[in-house]
Amino acid sequence: MAYVVWFLTPLTCLHCGAHTVEDETNLHTSDLRWDPESINVRPGELLDTGLQEFSDAYLKLRDPVGTEDVHALEQWSCGVCHRAQWARIVLRYVDPKHYRFVSAETVALTPEVISAAHYISSHLDWWVETHPGEESERVLPLLKHLLT
Repeated sequence: MAYVVWFLTPLTCLHCGAHTVEDETNLHTSDLRWDPESINVRPGELLDTGLQEFSDAYLKLRDPVGTEDVHALEQWSCGVCHRAQWARIVLRYVDPKHYRFVSAETVALTPEVISAAHYISSHLDWWVETHPGEESERVLPLLKHLLT
C-alpha cells in the first residue's frame, strides 16, 4: 500500500491570487514513500526517498544528473477558486535513500518549466483531459510520449 507525502508550504494561486498557508495547502504526492503512514513535510525536512520512489510516484521526464536537485511537477487546487494548477517541488539529494524538501511554488505549465523538470504527476492524463485548449496544446507535444 502506498502512502501520501503532504508538502506543507504556502502557495499562491495563479488564477485568483489567493495565498494558502502551509497547513491548508493540498499539495501531495502518493507513492513517494512506502513507510507505514502518510506524512507531512515542511521545507528543510528530510524524506526517506530515493530515485526508485520518484519513479514510482511520478512520470519521468528525464533523469537527474548526479546530485542535482530534483524538480517534480505536481498538481494542486486552490482552496478559494478550486482551479487545478501546478507546483514545482524541489528536493535536494542527501544520500541515495534520502532527499530534503527544499521548496514548492506554483508554476504555469510551460515548455520551459517542463524542460527543467525531472518528474511530473502521474495524473497528467486527467489534467490534459480536463484542460482542453491553448494551455494543453502548447505543452502536449512535450508530454505526448508520457500519455501513450
